[in-house]
Amino acid sequence: MVNLDVFSDLICPWCYIGGRRLQKAVDIVQERTGLEFRIRHHAFELNPTMPVAGMDRRAYRSEKFGSWERSRQLDAGTVLAGRDEGLVFDYEAIARTPNTRAGHRLIALAERESGQGAAMADRLLVAYFSEGQDVGDIAVLARLGEESGLGDDVAARLEDPALETAVREDEQLAEYLGLRGVPLLIVGDEAINGAVTTEALVEILERHATQVPDGAACEDGVCSP
Repeated sequence: MVNLDVFSDLICPWCYIGGRRLQKAVDIVQERTGLEFRIRHHAFELNPTMPVAGMDRRAYRSEKFGSWERSRQLDAGTVLAGRDEGLVFDYEAIARTPNTRAGHRLIALAERESGQGAAMADRLLVAYFSEGQDVGDIAVLARLGEESGLGDDVAARLEDPALETAVREDEQLAEYLGLRGVPLLIVGDEAINGAVTTEALVEILERHATQVPDGAACEDGVCSP
Protein backbone atom coordinates (compact mmCIF):
# COMPACT_ATOMS: atom_id res chain seq x y z
CA MET A 1 0.00 0.00 0.00
CA VAL A 2 1.32 3.43 -1.00
CA ASN A 3 -0.17 6.45 0.74
CA LEU A 4 -0.97 9.54 -1.31
CA ASP A 5 -1.45 12.54 0.97
CA VAL A 6 -3.48 15.34 -0.59
CA PHE A 7 -3.97 18.81 0.87
CA SER A 8 -7.00 20.56 -0.63
CA ASP A 9 -9.90 22.90 0.05
CA LEU A 10 -13.54 22.65 -0.95
CA ILE A 11 -13.64 26.03 -2.71
CA CYS A 12 -10.57 25.25 -4.82
CA PRO A 13 -11.56 24.40 -8.43
CA TRP A 14 -8.10 23.06 -9.21
CA CYS A 15 -8.45 20.68 -6.26
CA TYR A 16 -11.58 19.31 -7.95
CA ILE A 17 -9.74 18.92 -11.26
CA GLY A 18 -6.54 17.64 -9.65
CA GLY A 19 -8.42 15.10 -7.55
CA ARG A 20 -10.04 13.56 -10.60
CA ARG A 21 -6.74 13.48 -12.46
CA LEU A 22 -5.11 11.74 -9.50
CA GLN A 23 -7.86 9.12 -9.32
CA LYS A 24 -7.48 8.41 -13.03
CA ALA A 25 -3.73 8.03 -12.59
CA VAL A 26 -4.19 5.72 -9.61
CA ASP A 27 -6.58 3.51 -11.59
CA ILE A 28 -4.10 3.28 -14.48
CA VAL A 29 -1.09 2.45 -12.31
CA GLN A 30 -2.99 -0.04 -10.16
CA GLU A 31 -4.10 -1.88 -13.29
CA ARG A 32 -0.54 -1.94 -14.67
CA THR A 33 1.29 -2.87 -11.48
CA GLY A 34 -1.24 -4.41 -9.10
CA LEU A 35 0.01 -2.05 -6.39
CA GLU A 36 -2.61 -0.54 -4.11
CA PHE A 37 -2.78 3.20 -3.41
CA ARG A 38 -4.62 4.99 -0.64
CA ILE A 39 -5.59 8.64 -1.07
CA ARG A 40 -5.72 10.53 2.22
CA HIS A 41 -7.32 13.97 2.42
CA HIS A 42 -5.78 16.70 4.54
CA ALA A 43 -7.64 19.90 5.40
CA PHE A 44 -6.52 23.29 4.14
CA GLU A 45 -8.52 26.53 4.28
CA LEU A 46 -7.84 29.08 1.56
CA ASN A 47 -9.69 31.66 3.64
CA PRO A 48 -9.62 30.66 7.33
CA THR A 49 -11.12 34.04 8.32
CA MET A 50 -14.25 33.52 6.21
CA PRO A 51 -17.39 34.20 8.30
CA VAL A 52 -19.10 31.00 9.44
CA ALA A 53 -22.12 31.83 7.28
CA GLY A 54 -19.91 32.45 4.25
CA MET A 55 -20.19 35.45 1.91
CA ASP A 56 -22.01 36.44 -1.24
CA ARG A 57 -19.81 34.91 -3.94
CA ARG A 58 -19.86 37.87 -6.29
CA ALA A 59 -18.89 40.29 -3.52
CA TYR A 60 -16.16 38.00 -2.19
CA ARG A 61 -14.62 37.21 -5.56
CA SER A 62 -14.79 40.80 -6.78
CA GLU A 63 -12.89 41.94 -3.71
CA LYS A 64 -10.38 39.08 -3.89
CA PHE A 65 -9.54 39.46 -7.59
CA GLY A 66 -10.15 43.17 -8.09
CA SER A 67 -13.27 42.87 -10.22
CA TRP A 68 -16.11 40.51 -11.06
CA GLU A 69 -14.90 40.41 -14.65
CA ARG A 70 -11.50 39.09 -13.56
CA SER A 71 -13.22 36.46 -11.42
CA ARG A 72 -15.30 35.34 -14.39
CA GLN A 73 -12.17 35.07 -16.55
CA LEU A 74 -10.58 32.77 -13.97
CA ASP A 75 -13.78 30.74 -13.73
CA ALA A 76 -13.81 30.28 -17.51
CA GLY A 77 -10.35 28.75 -17.40
CA THR A 78 -11.41 26.10 -14.89
CA VAL A 79 -14.59 25.38 -16.86
CA LEU A 80 -12.46 24.49 -19.89
CA ALA A 81 -9.94 22.46 -17.87
CA GLY A 82 -12.71 20.62 -16.09
CA ARG A 83 -14.47 19.77 -19.33
CA ASP A 84 -11.44 17.77 -20.41
CA GLU A 85 -11.84 15.69 -17.24
CA GLY A 86 -15.60 15.24 -17.67
CA LEU A 87 -16.35 17.74 -14.89
CA VAL A 88 -19.11 20.34 -14.89
CA PHE A 89 -18.55 23.71 -13.23
CA ASP A 90 -21.87 25.51 -12.76
CA TYR A 91 -20.69 28.82 -11.36
CA GLU A 92 -24.03 30.47 -12.07
CA ALA A 93 -25.61 28.16 -9.48
CA ILE A 94 -23.19 29.15 -6.70
CA ALA A 95 -24.64 31.96 -4.60
CA ARG A 96 -22.21 31.96 -1.68
CA THR A 97 -18.57 31.25 -0.98
CA PRO A 98 -18.69 29.08 2.14
CA ASN A 99 -16.58 28.70 5.23
CA THR A 100 -15.16 25.20 4.64
CA ARG A 101 -14.15 24.18 8.16
CA ALA A 102 -17.33 22.19 8.88
CA GLY A 103 -16.90 20.46 5.52
CA HIS A 104 -13.41 19.39 6.52
CA ARG A 105 -14.86 18.01 9.76
CA LEU A 106 -17.32 15.96 7.69
CA ILE A 107 -14.42 14.58 5.65
CA ALA A 108 -12.61 13.68 8.89
CA LEU A 109 -15.77 11.94 10.12
CA ALA A 110 -16.03 9.92 6.90
CA GLU A 111 -12.37 8.92 7.20
CA ARG A 112 -12.80 7.88 10.82
CA GLU A 113 -16.03 5.96 10.28
CA SER A 114 -15.29 4.17 7.00
CA GLY A 115 -11.91 5.21 5.63
CA GLN A 116 -13.75 7.19 2.94
CA GLY A 117 -12.45 10.69 3.58
CA ALA A 118 -11.19 11.16 0.02
CA ALA A 119 -14.51 10.01 -1.42
CA MET A 120 -16.37 12.45 0.83
CA ALA A 121 -14.04 15.28 -0.25
CA ASP A 122 -14.85 14.52 -3.87
CA ARG A 123 -18.59 14.45 -3.10
CA LEU A 124 -18.40 17.89 -1.49
CA LEU A 125 -16.48 19.29 -4.46
CA VAL A 126 -19.18 17.95 -6.78
CA ALA A 127 -21.88 19.42 -4.54
CA TYR A 128 -20.27 22.85 -4.57
CA PHE A 129 -18.92 23.27 -8.07
CA SER A 130 -21.33 21.14 -10.11
CA GLU A 131 -24.55 21.46 -8.09
CA GLY A 132 -24.23 24.88 -6.45
CA GLN A 133 -24.87 23.55 -2.94
CA ASP A 134 -23.70 25.52 0.09
CA VAL A 135 -21.12 23.18 1.62
CA GLY A 136 -20.72 25.51 4.58
CA ASP A 137 -24.31 24.87 5.70
CA ILE A 138 -24.52 22.22 8.41
CA ALA A 139 -27.90 20.98 7.16
CA VAL A 140 -26.49 20.49 3.66
CA LEU A 141 -23.41 18.71 5.04
CA ALA A 142 -25.55 16.47 7.25
CA ARG A 143 -27.73 15.45 4.31
CA LEU A 144 -24.71 14.73 2.10
CA GLY A 145 -23.11 12.72 4.89
CA GLU A 146 -26.23 10.68 5.46
CA GLU A 147 -26.66 10.08 1.72
CA SER A 148 -23.05 8.87 1.63
CA GLY A 149 -23.72 6.21 4.26
CA LEU A 150 -22.62 7.88 7.49
CA GLY A 151 -25.92 7.11 9.20
CA ASP A 152 -28.19 9.40 11.20
CA ASP A 153 -27.43 12.42 13.38
CA VAL A 154 -24.50 13.59 11.24
CA ALA A 155 -25.13 17.21 12.24
CA ALA A 156 -24.73 16.37 15.93
CA ARG A 157 -21.72 14.16 15.30
CA LEU A 158 -19.97 16.98 13.44
CA GLU A 159 -19.69 18.76 16.79
CA ASP A 160 -17.32 16.06 18.09
CA PRO A 161 -14.21 17.91 19.33
CA ALA A 162 -12.02 15.11 17.95
CA LEU A 163 -12.99 16.13 14.40
CA GLU A 164 -11.98 19.73 15.04
CA THR A 165 -8.70 18.44 16.43
CA ALA A 166 -8.10 16.40 13.26
CA VAL A 167 -8.70 19.47 11.08
CA ARG A 168 -6.48 21.65 13.25
CA GLU A 169 -3.66 19.09 13.14
CA ASP A 170 -3.84 19.00 9.33
CA GLU A 171 -3.62 22.77 9.17
CA GLN A 172 -0.72 22.82 11.61
CA LEU A 173 1.06 20.29 9.39
CA ALA A 174 0.39 22.47 6.34
CA GLU A 175 1.86 25.44 8.20
CA TYR A 176 4.91 23.39 9.18
CA LEU A 177 5.39 22.42 5.53
CA GLY A 178 5.13 26.07 4.51
CA LEU A 179 2.11 25.34 2.33
CA ARG A 180 0.59 28.45 0.76
CA GLY A 181 -1.66 26.96 -1.90
CA VAL A 182 -3.46 23.79 -2.94
CA PRO A 183 -3.73 21.18 -4.28
CA LEU A 184 -0.58 19.56 -2.98
CA LEU A 185 0.17 15.84 -3.34
CA ILE A 186 2.81 14.14 -1.22
CA VAL A 187 3.98 10.65 -2.20
CA GLY A 188 7.01 9.27 -0.44
CA ASP A 189 9.50 12.13 -0.15
CA GLU A 190 8.15 13.95 -3.21
CA ALA A 191 5.76 16.92 -3.13
CA ILE A 192 3.78 17.79 -6.27
CA ASN A 193 2.20 21.23 -6.41
CA GLY A 194 -0.85 22.04 -8.49
CA ALA A 195 -3.25 20.07 -10.66
CA VAL A 196 -0.66 18.40 -12.88
CA THR A 197 -1.79 16.25 -15.79
CA THR A 198 -2.90 12.65 -15.47
CA GLU A 199 0.04 11.60 -17.65
CA ALA A 200 2.53 13.30 -15.33
CA LEU A 201 0.89 11.70 -12.30
CA VAL A 202 1.05 8.25 -13.90
CA GLU A 203 4.79 8.73 -14.41
CA ILE A 204 5.27 9.83 -10.80
CA LEU A 205 3.20 6.98 -9.35
CA GLU A 206 4.91 4.37 -11.53
CA ARG A 207 8.29 5.65 -10.40
CA HIS A 208 7.28 5.25 -6.78
CA ALA A 209 5.73 1.86 -7.51
CA THR A 210 9.13 0.57 -8.65
CA GLN A 211 10.62 1.67 -5.31
CA VAL A 212 8.27 -0.54 -3.25
CA PRO A 213 9.88 -3.93 -2.54
CA ASP A 214 7.90 -7.01 -3.60
CA GLY A 215 5.69 -8.10 -0.74
CA ALA A 216 6.33 -4.93 1.24
CA ALA A 217 3.65 -3.30 3.33
CA CYS A 218 3.61 0.49 3.47
CA GLU A 219 1.90 2.59 6.11
CA ASP A 220 2.39 6.23 7.06
CA GLY A 221 5.16 6.57 4.51
CA VAL A 222 7.16 3.60 5.86
CA CYS A 223 7.57 0.33 3.95
CA SER A 224 8.42 -2.88 5.74
CA PRO A 225 8.73 -6.51 4.61
